[in-house]
Amino acid sequence: MFNGIAMAFMAIFISGILGTTVMTGFSHIVELLTDHKFNEAHLLNEFINRSKKTTSKIGKNHYLGWFLHFMIGVCMAVFLYCYYFYMADNVLIWTGVFLGFILGIIGVTGWSIMISAHSNPPDIKWKLFFVQLIFAHMIFGVTITWVLAKFAFNLYV
Repeated sequence: MFNGIAMAFMAIFISGILGTTVMTGFSHIVELLTDHKFNEAHLLNEFINRSKKTTSKIGKNHYLGWFLHFMIGVCMAVFLYCYYFYMADNVLIWTGVFLGFILGIIGVTGWSIMISAHSNPPDIKWKLFFVQLIFAHMIFGVTITWVLAKFAFNLYV
């Protein structure tokens, strides 16, 4: 019993880390191709750095933005695992694309709230960021779905 639970937790954690890594890689490639800021962890650090609540200055690669980004990814992996475990009849890659799209909309909403609540948000092309963010989350959803299917549910997709 414990072994199955431990494997599920490990699959969720690894899927969240891997999904976030692949998603961030996609965002970084789009950033390089377009010369616009799209790296989520860097933007989180810029939000923190520009905050009135902090007096310390942090760089774009500070661990805090990366930690927050990856922990949000793991939390989203928990959501996908719960969906597949409790509600879905099958674990399909296309479901990962769709759920990634939904998570992208949630991500756009979260970033929009941060932008509107922040006194000095980063000055980037937010509409372009949001479009690539939705595609990045679709890749994220596929990655997590594949890892969960293989390692949490022992399926071949």
